[in-house]
Amino acid sequence: NSILLLTIINGNPNKLIFPPLDYDSWNTIYEKNVWVGWADFNGDKICKSTKVYNFSIENIAIKIENKSNYPKIFKRISKVDLFENDVIHITLDMPFPFSNRDYVVKYIQSIEEKAKIYQYYAVEKPKIDLQKNVIRLTNAYGEWRLTQLTPNSTKVSYIWNGELLGSFPDWALTDAWETQGVEVLNWLEEALIKELY
Repeated sequence: NSILLLTIINGNPNKLIFPPLDYDSWNTIYEKNVWVGWADFNGDKICKSTKVYNFSIENIAIKIENKSNYPKIFKRISKVDLFENDVIHITLDMPFPFSNRDYVVKYIQSIEEKAKIYQYYAVEKPKIDLQKNVIRLTNAYGEWRLTQLTPNSTKVSYIWNGELLGSFPDWALTDAWETQGVEVLNWLEEALIKELY
């Protein structure tokens, strides 16, 4: 089971309880080259996107672990600031007319059988000043899970708290979740393919 319970470390770890791997109550939003869904789980709107890549788990792990390079891979990330203990501050460019978002999170890395897991949760330290017209996602948390299928084939699952705060309308949430789930995994694949040429 992909379940992690944390005591408080440098802030509020929220409720880091992820749906188990065999969880089957996802509401499918998109199902083509990427699968995207969401679920009411543990009181939150949890989103998940999944894609199989023809790349080794090691190649993909390098991309996920190199957080300073995120703006070059994930095109909605405009800025990344790195701090001690694997804490990072990420700023996101949101499409007009919505305000940009940011979050400060701590990453925890683990290994589970054939999977590499990168979980993150919002922290309050270091104290980062809020920029004008930016909404802080104080309850941000999520998980990258890389599962080796063959030496050159890897299943990537990306889970995140779908809360967007601010005045973001409820009717637009599923569209935003679909866009995020598809973009993030396709951008990751583009970065991997780019290295081949």
